[in-house]
Parts: sequence; C-alpha cells; structure tokens
Amino acid sequence: MRRCVLLLAFALTTATQPLLGQVQVIGIRDLAFGAVIRGVQTSVSPSDPLRSGQFYINYTVGGRVRLRFTLPNALARVGGGATMPITFRNGDAILQGTAPGSPASSLNPGAVSNEFLLLPNPDANVWIGGRVSPTATQASGSYVGTIVLSVTVF
Repeated sequence: MRRCVLLLAFALTTATQPLLGQVQVIGIRDLAFGAVIRGVQTSVSPSDPLRSGQFYINYTVGGRVRLRFTLPNALARVGGGATMPITFRNGDAILQGTAPGSPASSLNPGAVSNEFLLLPNPDANVWIGGRVSPTATQASGSYVGTIVLSVTVF
C-alpha cells in the first residue's frame, strides 16, 4: 500500500480585495488518495469533503473568469525510482460561488481552459478529484505531484 498526495500550487496576489482584473487564489486542501492497493485504480470525486483538492478564488465581479489547470500525468515516488499514472476526466473539478444557493459548475480540468461568466459574489471554491492507476508491481511508498490552477479575470 502507498500514500498518494497531490500538492496544489497556486498564484497569489497580495491585495485583500482585488482590483479590477486581479485575482487571489489560495490552495486550501491537497488532493489526497490515501492508501492505494497495487493494481487497483483509486478515484477521488471532486465532491469528496475530505480527500478532494480545494482552491479558494477571490476576484472582482464584472467580467469573465478563465480557469486553466496544469496537471501531472504521473506522480513521483518520494525518494525517487518510481512513478504512478494519474488521470483527470471531464467532471473531475467543480466551481461554486460561496454565496448561499450559488450553482455549481462541472469542469474538465484537462481542457485547454474553462471559461465562465463571473458569479455575482466575489469569491468561489474549486474542488478537484482524479484517479491513480498503480501497476500490479507498483513500488511501495508515498507519491506526490503538483496541480497548478491559473485564474484569469478579463
């Protein structure tokens, strides 16, 4: 069994309340697969309240927002020597404003970009899931990778 964690990377602007066109992105929680079994694919849903990765986004209302993920295709074993395939499919990410009753939008993290009209409130959460596919002879250990979320307001 091995432990898999995807570290969330983010860009951060220093403004507490972003100016027009600025955005603040904060990584809240890493995507964590936990212990996986050799040869058994393990998935995490973006709606999983404990294991999904989570970003918080704060922006200026009044335009469109473009989200783009940079995703790994494999996780690297801590200490080196092995990799584990990871995949992301359409629906493996969710965008939702923080205001009560805000609708959730399903995202394809593997798309070139996901573009939306800005929500009426100035902040939102993005949750991401995915799946790892360890081989039958996968080396034991902890595996890590990095997900980068780039957010552009225009």
